[in-house]
Amino acid sequence: MKIITLTTDWGSHDHHVGALKGLLYSVFPDVLVVDITHDIQHFSIQQAAYIFRNIYTRYPEGTVHIIAVQNAEGMKSDLLAIKKDGHGFVGMNDGLFSLIFGDQPPANMVAVKLDIEQKPGYDLEVLTFVATHLLSGQNVFELGNRPEQFVIRKDFKPVLEEEVIRGTIIYIDSFGNAVSNIHRDVFFNQIKEKKFEINIRKFSENKISTDYTDVEAGNMVALFNDAGLLEIASNQGYANKLLGIKLNDAIRVDIK
Repeated sequence: MKIITLTTDWGSHDHHVGALKGLLYSVFPDVLVVDITHDIQHFSIQQAAYIFRNIYTRYPEGTVHIIAVQNAEGMKSDLLAIKKDGHGFVGMNDGLFSLIFGDQPPANMVAVKLDIEQKPGYDLEVLTFVATHLLSGQNVFELGNRPEQFVIRKDFKPVLEEEVIRGTIIYIDSFGNAVSNIHRDVFFNQIKEKKFEINIRKFSENKISTDYTDVEAGNMVALFNDAGLLEIASNQGYANKLLGIKLNDAIRVDIK
């Protein structure tokens, strides 16, 4: 089965998603089009990268992924067609793919800048043409040449000091859980066997739970999510509203 996934900030109220699906089905009637999400915060390629990098490896080889999220700076970007790990990717050369794959282009990634005339923004016909070209297994270099520059956008890393880890809230999910950029491996490598205290706004916690239900309903909890990132949550509540947590808020782990 041929699969194309869609990740956008277009929402579900306008015609764009439906129009793109119609074009894709017109070329590949038997394709399965999967909506990852269309509710990315407008212009947030950081949020798009966080969500997308946690899902795409779960799809079979041969899947093509369209990621259509405009960068906040509004800078003009080239559309890229990419092949990596048996997957195809279509998206802008605005730093998005460096946030997904890492600061440097992986050795097993082939990226080309499209040599195709396009309308401003995301041209639905061009997205369809490129995605179906990749889906059919044709040579990616028929679409263009390697970009002169692969745009790098640095992902925020936690700051590590002897007695503190300084992190940032990078994502708030639909349950109000606040996800930080502190990975489990970084946390335990820095903490070792020492005691610690996690602090964000007026919340403090000195233990890591394994599940939301480790605390009673309405209480706060600190745990590592399925992406391995430190998360502040509330059992059956909205941690972001209870604590007033927002994107880019600081989170600190004090090491005793």
